[in-house]
Amino acid sequence: MDLRRAAPWARAAGVAGMSANVLLVAFYAVEAGRRRVLPVSLGSANDVVGSVGTALMVPVVLAVSPGRWTRRLGLTATGVLTVAGPALVLGLVPFAVQMPVAIGAFEALAGWLVLSSRGRRGALPAEVTRLGLLSGGGVLAGGAAVGVGLLLPKGSVPRRAALAVGGVPGGAGWLAMPWWFLRLARALTPGGVGG
Repeated sequence: MDLRRAAPWARAAGVAGMSANVLLVAFYAVEAGRRRVLPVSLGSANDVVGSVGTALMVPVVLAVSPGRWTRRLGLTATGVLTVAGPALVLGLVPFAVQMPVAIGAFEALAGWLVLSSRGRRGALPAEVTRLGLLSGGGVLAGGAAVGVGLLLPKGSVPRRAALAVGGVPGGAGWLAMPWWFLRLARALTPGGVGG
């Protein structure tokens, strides 16, 4: 698939990703630790919408990946994330199993984004490349800091510091990833920035 044909898929993936982010923030703001106020859990809705978003990323991965290894990484990550949400919602896997797998797949997706942004430098507009490097890099750096923090003793100041230090770039990168897909779509659309 050529880059321009990936534009509608990138746009749809970006919109779905933004919607999933809003649902997750709403879940923690309204529902986490409380009785559900809506007939459907915001957390479950986030899982399903997020999975739809990652399914929509597959054509983008095929078009943007600079090489076979990067393409396999992106397809593996999107495949796992596409299945993980519904598997949790349907009760096929418990949260304690699904969450580490989904986090690992999301880190792999962030790695794909960094590698694809670097590998397609020049073929993608500079703003898209920069956003891909920053958002994917933020997720990777944040994940590394949080991972180190989780190895430290519970309740310790170093653990809390590592979680806070990792949470900022990780959270910012997570929120920015759907924007990358939207910016890519805009750049690839006829009359957009690049192609």
